[in-house]
Amino acid sequence: MPGQLQQQQQQQSEILPLHVKPRTSTVAQWTAQAQCFLRTLLKRTSSSRTLLVIVSFLALYLLSRSYSGDSIGHGAGRLGNSNYHGDRTSKERVVMNKNGVFKSKAAGAAVALSVDKLRERERILMLMEWDQRSNYRTDLADVGPTRVSSFPASLFVSPKSNGNGGPGSSSSSPSSLSSSSSSSSSLLSSSSGASGINTGPASKYVPITAVILSWKRKEGVKAVVAHLRKYPFIQEILIWNNNPDVVLSTTHDFPSNTTTQTWPSISVFNSVANLHDFSKYTTCTLAKYEHCYIQDDDWINLSLDSMYSLMVDNPSSLITSTIPAMAAQQRSWTFQNPQLGLHTGFSWLGAGSFMPKKAVFKFLMQLGGSNLWKERVQLGDLFFALWRNQYPIVLSHALAPLDQSSSWSGRIDQWSVVYEHMTDAMFRLTTVLSGTGVVHGSPHRVGAKSDFVADEELPAFKDRHTRSSCSNDKCLFQTNIDMFPQPESIKWNPDTSNPSTTSPTTTTTQHRDILQAHEARFKSLNYPKPDFVVMHTYHYAVDQDLSTCWQSFHPLEKGGYFGLRFVLPLLELGERAKSIEVWSTFEATLVHLGKFMVVKASVDGNNWMTCTGETERATGSIRMKDLRCTDVGRKIGIQLDTRGIQFLRFEMKEPTTAPIEICGIRVGDMLL
Repeated sequence: MPGQLQQQQQQQSEILPLHVKPRTSTVAQWTAQAQCFLRTLLKRTSSSRTLLVIVSFLALYLLSRSYSGDSIGHGAGRLGNSNYHGDRTSKERVVMNKNGVFKSKAAGAAVALSVDKLRERERILMLMEWDQRSNYRTDLADVGPTRVSSFPASLFVSPKSNGNGGPGSSSSSPSSLSSSSSSSSSLLSSSSGASGINTGPASKYVPITAVILSWKRKEGVKAVVAHLRKYPFIQEILIWNNNPDVVLSTTHDFPSNTTTQTWPSISVFNSVANLHDFSKYTTCTLAKYEHCYIQDDDWINLSLDSMYSLMVDNPSSLITSTIPAMAAQQRSWTFQNPQLGLHTGFSWLGAGSFMPKKAVFKFLMQLGGSNLWKERVQLGDLFFALWRNQYPIVLSHALAPLDQSSSWSGRIDQWSVVYEHMTDAMFRLTTVLSGTGVVHGSPHRVGAKSDFVADEELPAFKDRHTRSSCSNDKCLFQTNIDMFPQPESIKWNPDTSNPSTTSPTTTTTQHRDILQAHEARFKSLNYPKPDFVVMHTYHYAVDQDLSTCWQSFHPLEKGGYFGLRFVLPLLELGERAKSIEVWSTFEATLVHLGKFMVVKASVDGNNWMTCTGETERATGSIRMKDLRCTDVGRKIGIQLDTRGIQFLRFEMKEPTTAPIEICGIRVGDMLL
């Protein structure tokens, strides 16, 4: 029985809300409520009875302090984490003395509790704190107003001006980008041609259309539009307002504040009814350009440059971003069956996603050939990624939430809907690919199989090593160490011969059981626990905070690496241009890096140059000085002539005996 209870608690902790505000501490609220209660008590009771009640509450207070004390302010620990490897770091809280006694600072008394109970309580407190720290950014007010794109507007301006603010217009960049080149001089020289970037007709740096879905957060959509206007690759913004009670106006709600620059063209569509997710896709079909960026009105995407550069490298793929806790959940929502040609995965789109417009047209054709009823068509986000029959590219990092009141997930049993729709999507996809619908009644039109069959996109899933964006949005963190099992570890093979599984009469419990059984098979493998993910997620290596660290979960084999993909080529790195520093709190990691790490650099990510230099130990770090990289017989520094380095890799010559930990990286004067 205790084992079953523990398993149920674990399953509940592994499923997090889809859209929630970051939680805050309730200690101050409890204190205020207690003070208010005591004041009321003094007015209504006798002095002797009041004194008795106060003494009772004081005793209760001292007991509660003995459980929690000031532990919330001490930083988080990893007690009770079965996935923790290596020595404890400075981030951990020490809650027990050598005798297993928790001491209350407030009361000065010691209350003996069992070690197991203390560890469980500490684990819960730790998870609450680190869950918020890893998943949500709290620096939006400071970073948001000053964040501008690293891409110069000249990349998206052709020599011939067409005067309409499109990609051929010489005035297509927002005024906020007038200082963009200087603010990102560490990445790109003032002349884009000098950087070796192709800006001609065949340039891979293409303009895109942004599609924003608005509901009941008018101020949110205004904030999103103001933020998107800072990025020159966004040449068009289409806003679909799903709220028939509110009218949005281009003139009044999104006015231009300059007469010298042409802003990206903005169009607003006010719907007469709430079409939910379906309107994202229909609006994308109206886009002027061949790629759409889609997001909801309750997030600010502080990683737009990173995501765009990833889209440039993978123009046919679905590029999404989500919080680390959800990214971990989504990895158990990957599905493969080589006999059926099935290789797909789910990802949320609302926080910001890039996709080719042709994929949207294909999805609408899939919907048109299906017998999905209206309510399911409206929640198209739960079908789109899966029906692409491709694995999405998902960046895992902290997100910046806006007001998320009136959200979809706050008004319904969100997880029941998610499991029901995802299971339906997978059964329909599997039925069409297997051809069983010919016998048992296909949920799609005749010949629909051609709408879903596709070769797996390249690079293949196992060769995709980009994990997260850097917090300054100047780079992406890469490693070939994947902490999660590969999709081919589990084969999706449901009973597609049973038509009742896709029937409207199928119960929510049946849908949940089918998908959760698939999750359970994944998580029975060497799958990291939620507390490990939130404390050691990928972006902690590049969040400009040395108190947070990424851990690899697995030891590194020979050739294992971690590294960086810069948004634009490195050219100016400041006074320490030939120096790189890597931080860790694990002594074993620093020793191994000092002995067996090789620094490699690349212009294109395919051809690599080995760098040499002097390696020295510093306090909590390894520092490489006077770096030189070999390029076709020439020895040059990190700043490669006019092309610039765009990829750096820290590769192991020998395997490690344990997982490694990386807390921060400095390249030149740039702390990542």
